[in-house]
Amino acid sequence: MQKKPRSRTRFILYVTLACLLWVGCPQAQDYPKNPIQIVIPYSPGGLTDIFWRSISDFLANNMKGTIVMINKTGGSGVLGTSFVVNSNPDGYTLVSASPEALSIAPAFTPPVPYDPEKDLTYVAKLSVVGFCIAVRNDSPFKTLEELVAFAKVNPKKLKAGVMGFAGTPRVILEVFNREAKIEITPIPFDGGGEIVTNLMGGHINLAVASLPSINSQILAGKARVLAFCAPRRLSTYPEISTLAEKGYKRSSFATALGLAGPKGVSSAIVSKWEEAIEKTLKDPKAISTIQKIEGIVIDFKKGEDYKKELLADLAMFKEIAASLPAKK
Repeated sequence: MQKKPRSRTRFILYVTLACLLWVGCPQAQDYPKNPIQIVIPYSPGGLTDIFWRSISDFLANNMKGTIVMINKTGGSGVLGTSFVVNSNPDGYTLVSASPEALSIAPAFTPPVPYDPEKDLTYVAKLSVVGFCIAVRNDSPFKTLEELVAFAKVNPKKLKAGVMGFAGTPRVILEVFNREAKIEITPIPFDGGGEIVTNLMGGHINLAVASLPSINSQILAGKARVLAFCAPRRLSTYPEISTLAEKGYKRSSFATALGLAGPKGVSSAIVSKWEEAIEKTLKDPKAISTIQKIEGIVIDFKKGEDYKKELLADLAMFKEIAASLPAKK
């Protein structure tokens, strides 16, 4: 008599599980049956915006659906990311993920309205935006090694232009200082254009800048790149080494362009996106399109690997943030 209730309970559990699987699988199989919106948490016309719009047709074709890009700016990507975090986890609202919103802001300018580890589903990393360490062409430093050698015996004498108090260039410089065991003084500016102006005017010794902001000066022979901060050499400047090649692997930090959604997006939907993105980034036509965008390097990683990378950076940035002087 005691076995019947157990058998009945077990039967109910099996039926319930079967029903859940029956409901869940068709949803994943039918995805996407509605337009998918990718939130770009930065201004229209910027590098992130240009990147996503340039590959949107390739992604839509590989996903067999419609993709719509919308811009929600503010807070260095925090506003748009927060919007997606609070969206329905059905896979129809995703965000262009970035270290600025997910590892830099939480470390340097907390609090943010989400937990990067718990409140998002990471889909994939697609590429990185390369930054560089550059000097004027008439600088006495012809190589990165010469710059480091001088900085070692002249702590805090060199001044480097960086964007903002806690932007990616500042982070690159702080990590580079630690890896090279030197002390280059960061001088924060509001934007890349201001950095380049001060570099050309001789007010700073070097700049940590995005390639688009300084490329015209490089092409004109007025500025020289000592190293790129990217996982691989840029196709536009194949002769210039990366910081990683010079022995500074942690300093090769770049702004990653990834994709994420709110917590709870199904693994089946994530897998579909991973496959579509990987296929897109191997498409010769898509590659050619991406290569036309200055400073972009393809760097594909699946969702879980991308998450581990961002969280490792977050832990490192929190340590760095704790050692920095308070923002004035």
